[in-house]
Amino acid sequence: MNNEIKQQLEALPTKPGVYQLKNDRGEVLYVGKAKSLRTRVRSYFRAKADLDPAKQEMVKQVVDIETIVVDSENEALILEATLIRKYQPPHNVVLRDDKYYLFIKITKEELPRIYPVRRIQQDKARYFGPYSSASSVRRTLKLLRRIFPYREEKESPREKVFPHPLFSAADNGDAVSTQEYQHNIGQIIRFLKGERAEIITTLRRGMREASADKKYERAAIWRDQLQAIERLEGNQKVFLATKESFDVVSIATDPTSPRLRGAGGPSAANVFQVRDGKLLGKQTFLLRHKGSAHEGDILRQFLLQYYRDAQDIPKLIFVPNVLTDASLIATYINKGAPPTFAKPARGKKKQLLDMGLLNAEQLLQSERAEFEQDARLQAAVQELADALDIPKPLHRIETYDISNVQGKHATGSMIVFTDGRPDKSQYRKFRIQSGDTPDDYRMMQEVLERRFSGNHEDWKMPGLILIDGGKGQLSAARKTLTKLKVLAPVAAIAKQEEELFVPGGAESIKLSYDSDALFLVQRMRDEAHRFVITYHRLLRSKQSSKSLLDEIPGIGPKLKKKLLNHFGSLKSIRAASDGELTKVIGEAKAGTLRDYL
Repeated sequence: MNNEIKQQLEALPTKPGVYQLKNDRGEVLYVGKAKSLRTRVRSYFRAKADLDPAKQEMVKQVVDIETIVVDSENEALILEATLIRKYQPPHNVVLRDDKYYLFIKITKEELPRIYPVRRIQQDKARYFGPYSSASSVRRTLKLLRRIFPYREEKESPREKVFPHPLFSAADNGDAVSTQEYQHNIGQIIRFLKGERAEIITTLRRGMREASADKKYERAAIWRDQLQAIERLEGNQKVFLATKESFDVVSIATDPTSPRLRGAGGPSAANVFQVRDGKLLGKQTFLLRHKGSAHEGDILRQFLLQYYRDAQDIPKLIFVPNVLTDASLIATYINKGAPPTFAKPARGKKKQLLDMGLLNAEQLLQSERAEFEQDARLQAAVQELADALDIPKPLHRIETYDISNVQGKHATGSMIVFTDGRPDKSQYRKFRIQSGDTPDDYRMMQEVLERRFSGNHEDWKMPGLILIDGGKGQLSAARKTLTKLKVLAPVAAIAKQEEELFVPGGAESIKLSYDSDALFLVQRMRDEAHRFVITYHRLLRSKQSSKSLLDEIPGIGPKLKKKLLNHFGSLKSIRAASDGELTKVIGEAKAGTLRDYL
């Protein structure tokens, strides 16, 4: 312990507040709260402090202690949660970064839009979540849109041409349509809050009132919505005989996982959402922290972070541990109606708690499997580097392929694997510009020259360049790379014998048929082929779908689209009168069009 730390410990106040432990780079290692800052912070630095190995290592790195004094424990709790969210300290329990989870956003405007987002913004919109399954969120939104039509973030090309009648009428100021649209949004909000019974009651009442007012079309719409919701409600699992609403939070820890212990977080949380006695939802989350942590601390931090953004907070939350500061947490979660925390001992609630524990453990098991897969991929990459005599770590591998039919619609592809995994954001495709004659060597050289010409400084340099082909392709590629002074190692993979060629090598390199390195090479080669073939087919499809309208001078893409939107097909355009054509594109253009058709 250095003298500066000793002086800071001596000067610590006895009041409640929040402390931040920092390393020599100014990075926040840990954020905590305390009734007495002096007592709590000094406890880390006692000679016989009861700390786990990770915390002991953390204390060795601490060179600065920053404290913020507050008036109450409740203020300390709020500030602690805010700072943990801001700094994501490695030794705190932290929900894995928000980019892994989805929220459903409902914008604040007269005709709100609804769509999934990764982050919450301070824009007065309404958010639901976080949801751990992106696919479930998208399925739910798709279902809701069929029952209660709503606007998404952006209109699809089809919707721009053929907008939903409800949206068009509301846009044009129709009060009834605007009211109907807002009714849909209200029902969706109720659905997301789990208020299915209220939706059914509202729809039944609205259907009766519409029928009584002889508004049969509206009554029919509400009838269809009612039937869809009732079918969905019938599919929900009835878990309790009574109409209770609560959440069940389970925590699982895995101190044996090497990946999770080091960086990913050896814990997971599962939340079951029970509304009106029915199990409506399940969310499972990974929690990141260094080393082991007390289950009570894991639970506490999860509750603070998960319910911070949650909109649907029940009055009762079942948890696996008794919380020492339950009232503070409850007030932080929902100041207007603080929930009650309870630990179930038996019965259905205990069964749900145990079931949630199994779900959380399953998530940890899949993380372990992913870690083992990562380790296997790293071994495969290293095996390939050893076979090609590449001494440096092989992080980025670029694979190139060419596709053409007798030189027509020739395309090239560059796919990238980073640390043994496809990195699709780095994929690039090239449309060959150097001629239509079939010459794979020339085309490969063009692709490499465009890739390494210096015009793409944001593209990282590869640790290995892999060419799909044999010695000829390798030689052509090598000439271009030498001219451009590209020093990265290059190799080619021949299709028939699955052998690798390197410049200057008298013999080919044959990897063991059952090796992970060969499987990795095959996968990269096949991915490059798939990517280039997809682009090649797209170009051929575009060429074959060209219209006669494309060949008429003065008829550009906008006029072509205008004509097809108005008349529907080339046949209908031919059948149109001069007056009809003039009305759409003007007299001069109509004359030119008629001459060609």
